[in-house]
Amino acid sequence: MKRFFSLLMIVASASLAFGVVDQDDLAALKQKAQAGDPAAQVKVGMSYAFAVPKNIRESIKWLQLAANQGYPEGEYRLGGMLDVAVSPQDPTEAIKWYTLAAKQGYKDAQYRLGVMYDQGRGTNKDYVEAAKWYTKAAEQGRAEAQFRLGEIYEQGLGVKQDYSAAMNWYMQAAQQNRPEAQYKVGYLYDQGHGVAKNPPQAIAWYEKADKQGYPDAHEALKILEQQ
Repeated sequence: MKRFFSLLMIVASASLAFGVVDQDDLAALKQKAQAGDPAAQVKVGMSYAFAVPKNIRESIKWLQLAANQGYPEGEYRLGGMLDVAVSPQDPTEAIKWYTLAAKQGYKDAQYRLGVMYDQGRGTNKDYVEAAKWYTKAAEQGRAEAQFRLGEIYEQGLGVKQDYSAAMNWYMQAAQQNRPEAQYKVGYLYDQGHGVAKNPPQAIAWYEKADKQGYPDAHEALKILEQQ
């Protein structure tokens, strides 16, 4: 389920970023793309990915042009297409392109590379490598990376278990309004892991997550009310 949700997030984030391009705009973009503009090549490629009907082959053709120029968004988007859009999917080749973009500091690629090592998708599962790339993305503010890094430190996956570090990363994601992280901040205050036990703070963070419909937070509040 986590893998499916992660793949869905790639598609959703790309859809929000690019949406549908009308024909006049597409023609203008193609002129720039044909002249070698990698940003335009990415936009053209993604327009084909979300066209009705979509044209994955044409999308990959344009993204490949941008990626071949070392353009990090082109590398990342090409990786994403190979990861989730082609049939059969090619996560191993996707890692190649994610890595090129990640090494240029592209935070979305860093996060996605962390996911690949975390889940063993297209490579061997490697929590040490996952933590490395999540950290790079988290330091640039990617909330999903911050949350997963919190879990990694809480559970000691590829790193020494460290509740204080877990709280640090959960808090950063929670402050970006991620309900799963708000719940975890509440939980650590509730249990006194990495911080002094603080029921009022636990309730406050559980309530933030509960207001966003996070079911674990609702259950945690019910338990606290019964104590």
